[in-house]
Amino acid sequence: MADPDPITDLNVFWTAQEAYPEFERLCLGARCSVRASFRIFDLDTPLYSREGREVGKTWFDLILHQLDRGVAFDVTLTDFDPILATHEHRYSWQSARRMAAVNELSEGASFDFRIAMHPARVGFVPRLALRKRVREEFEARDPDELTPGLRELEDENDLPMVPATHHQKLAVIDSEILWIGGLDLNRRRYDTHDHERAPERTWQDIQAKVRGPVVAAAEEHLKTFLDVCAGDADPPPAAPGFLRTISMKRQQELTYISPRPVLREIEEAHLAAFERVEGLVYLETQFFRHPPLAQALARAATNKPDLGCVLVVPAAPEDVAFDNNEQLDAQIAAQKELDAMRIMRDGFGPRLVVASPAQPRRAKGENGAATLHDAPIIYVHSKLSIFAMQEAILSSANLNGRSLRWDTEAGVHLTDPSHVRMLWQRAIPHWFGEMIIDPEDEPQESVLEIAAALQENLAREPEKRRHLLLPYDSSRAEELAARVPGVPDELV
Repeated sequence: MADPDPITDLNVFWTAQEAYPEFERLCLGARCSVRASFRIFDLDTPLYSREGREVGKTWFDLILHQLDRGVAFDVTLTDFDPILATHEHRYSWQSARRMAAVNELSEGASFDFRIAMHPARVGFVPRLALRKRVREEFEARDPDELTPGLRELEDENDLPMVPATHHQKLAVIDSEILWIGGLDLNRRRYDTHDHERAPERTWQDIQAKVRGPVVAAAEEHLKTFLDVCAGDADPPPAAPGFLRTISMKRQQELTYISPRPVLREIEEAHLAAFERVEGLVYLETQFFRHPPLAQALARAATNKPDLGCVLVVPAAPEDVAFDNNEQLDAQIAAQKELDAMRIMRDGFGPRLVVASPAQPRRAKGENGAATLHDAPIIYVHSKLSIFAMQEAILSSANLNGRSLRWDTEAGVHLTDPSHVRMLWQRAIPHWFGEMIIDPEDEPQESVLEIAAALQENLAREPEKRRHLLLPYDSSRAEELAARVPGVPDELV
């Protein structure tokens, strides 16, 4: 008897305009339990669904309502390097304070939550090389009650550095439904289909609601990943349809910047798909910076003359576009992206098209890095890979070394053609509107058609553009990029 399909039912949600109300309904419909892990889970996030607004104004009200009904919540929230990511560290503990308040007010089930920093640390030797910069950062910080990681440190301490984070975004409801993708929960992540907001408030993302045997694998992962990362347990065995990235604390960290990779299932699934795919590859990702991935796809293009690729990325990283970051980390990231892009162009030639989204209006006063071809950018955070109509991966992982080897990530591997087509039929109209691109057409024809559509859009005045995609512009990355020998690809 054939094994059951790991994913029997799939619904996808484009942007928080669709996803947030559905997640509210899922949690309000829970009978017994909600188990989750998010990078950001802010209980001050407004409720958007009719059902949610019937119980209150924010997620604080929703969770309190469900706890009082006897529904147990178990949430792991990511903590961050207290020195090099102080803002994120403070935000996590601010969220923890709200979670503790919900627990105190609840008269029903318990709200189990934890603020979890990845246990890996940068080794002594690289820490020594970076000590001056880290100490300067530490001395510039102002510890308070919401920065416990800072308050525990003294000037004479050997200041720690945390190389990895828990980056996944998933929840399991009543052990029956999996909620998974790239979308965290807070006000910043909310955006609409039209992206008609200030560029720093746009946020393209995708989340999925899944049923089937894959849900049990996801729940087991949620129960065990902290112990696996700490080196106290082996990871659960691989399960069809469910993909992970997991790394752990090294027993001997002396010379290492990195944690020790344990599972690279998301990267391996991409590499295997590149070997199998025949047709058009569609990649929508926040970062494309991982040379091994670019090299594998370029080799596939060399071996398969009919293979085409469409890559959709933001015009600039969030910290560069909206925070004017020009520090060394941004320079290294820009160089890694340029390297990956060059590898792809060498392999594909004209069968590759790289696009970035922007609003169909003229920029007025926005920072230059937050604009593309005279229009405000739309920030892409989604992580979607479609391999012709054969298979697809939807996850929390960017196509960079950090997500594929260091950070904790989770996703689903879709092999039902109806599910894959559903993703294609949402992705293309979202960006192109009424333009029809048939994935069954010759890949080279599709790529040329898309490239022509981008150029035609570019030739128009911003307010007269017909859709949201424009040709990617590498000039800003080229101005910022710096090659730094000895830096691991996975650092950015």
